[in-house]
Amino acid sequence: MDRRVLWLAVLGLGVASTARAGVHNMSGCGLGSMVFKDNSKGEQILAATTNGLFGNQTFGISSETLGCTKDGMVRSEKRREVYAEVNLQKLSQEMAQGRGQYLDGFAALSGCRGQAARESFARFAQSRYERLFASEETDAAALLRNVDRELASDAALTKACS
Repeated sequence: MDRRVLWLAVLGLGVASTARAGVHNMSGCGLGSMVFKDNSKGEQILAATTNGLFGNQTFGISSETLGCTKDGMVRSEKRREVYAEVNLQKLSQEMAQGRGQYLDGFAALSGCRGQAARESFARFAQSRYERLFASEETDAAALLRNVDRELASDAALTKACS
């Protein structure tokens, strides 16, 4: 009985410590999230368990490896990736319209500083919508690749959003 309680406590601490780090999946940063990348419940549990059992998050945070940073926040490219995945439907709608709070947030995460740069990004997204969302199956990863490819062809916006 005592071993089960200890095991559950260790597992609970592992899960609790991973929840705050917030990487591209919900298990947090660490070896577990690098090995188990899917957001399915089963893979998140395996990732959190791996992180808890091997205690690798502390190393990852202190060395800024395994998807971790010292402050427990996701690196900027991962923030944009997570944001696009979580808000893909809203981004699609707002990019088609050329305005909106989700699009403004995505522009900021893409490095567009200042209102003028974010508004330019919104116009850019609207004018290139068909290329950004090339098909109904466009997922967040494809959107990011498409945005980066299209941004590379716009020197002024690339400079404003770097």
